Amino acid sequence: MWEMTSTVDITSDNPRGGLNLHFDLISDTPLQKSESWLVAGRTLQFFMLGPHAELNIEAGCHYLKVVIGTLENLKLSCFAPPFSRRKTRFDGGLVVAGDKGALFALLSETNDTPEKIRSIDQIQFNGPDANFLGWQSFADKFGTFTDWFDRQDCYMADGIHLLDQSGAEIVYVNFWACGKGVDLSTHNHANDPSPLAPAFAEVHWVIDAGTDTSGMFRTEGPDHPKRIRQYLSRGEEHGPYFQIDVKKGRPMLRENGAVMYGWHGWQGGTDGLPDHAYDFVAAFEINPDFAEL
Repeated sequence: MWEMTSTVDITSDNPRGGLNLHFDLISDTPLQKSESWLVAGRTLQFFMLGPHAELNIEAGCHYLKVVIGTLENLKLSCFAPPFSRRKTRFDGGLVVAGDKGALFALLSETNDTPEKIRSIDQIQFNGPDANFLGWQSFADKFGTFTDWFDRQDCYMADGIHLLDQSGAEIVYVNFWACGKGVDLSTHNHANDPSPLAPAFAEVHWVIDAGTDTSGMFRTEGPDHPKRIRQYLSRGEEHGPYFQIDVKKGRPMLRENGAVMYGWHGWQGGTDGLPDHAYDFVAAFEINPDFAEL
């Protein structure tokens, strides 16, 4: 495929947990690449291409998630149109960065990729410093603040922080999973940002979908009976659920600095079958300063 030796430093001292990957966004280096991890029968790796740089990816079932810049020949940038869904599958070949380069994640299926994820044991990370990518239940993680997730079948991992050359966080890739029918709550991210909970412009990238009716919803409030559903399948991502400052080409912020969202959430689907199946999702929580629309 390509030489797998990493050119990106890994550190594990982030106060929010997980791993840091350090990219230099102003380097003349045509290619920066992280180590790779194996999870759910897939490999995960992060790349930074310089302006107009190229990378040839061997044939296979891959998925590409752009964070910064564009993959020019694929016409792929970070954000799909608001409230839309789009496929990210790529069957291999050449990818070419645009004028500003491209920072992106590459997820590649292997011969061991399961048809469905039936157990949380299947989504343990393996690879460099994978012990920093551990899982816990939502109830354990958020139990101090809410009892919403008590006895709910949902889990979150300590994720991966992509940092720039100054140490600023570009994006936090936050991994979570939920079982059938799980409602991950109606929220709008309006709380005051803090160092441990900064503002972000969020996009969900579906690594695997437990059912055909899993996905995002938007609504008028936490207790409102009507939800506009958006089903998302394996390898799909959605467009912004946050408001956009069109003049600045950036996410719109509240007075407290939080990104302005309407009420929304994730709803695990149902299929009437008795066996377990999990939605496995990477939430790309992008620093508003790096979110270009």
